[in-house]
Amino acid sequence: MMTPSTVRDYLKERGNASLSDVAVHFDAGEDAVRAVLDLWVAKGKVRPLAAGATCSRAGSCGCSCKAEEIFEWIGDIKLAS
Repeated sequence: MMTPSTVRDYLKERGNASLSDVAVHFDAGEDAVRAVLDLWVAKGKVRPLAAGATCSRAGSCGCSCKAEEIFEWIGDIKLAS
């Protein structure tokens, strides 16, 4: 079952994961996963990373590849002020 704490634990263990990886892991829809990840982003525990691509041509090759949304667990990292 996907809860904010299970998503937290998953990201803490992996360090980062794509939206689709989290959705597959929890057998959940991407919209539901995004809502949980947005909660952690708002709390300053997760940050979205620059989108990666599933192939080096990022869709220009005519394949069905698309940019992935990647999220990274940052926990209690203190940013320099």
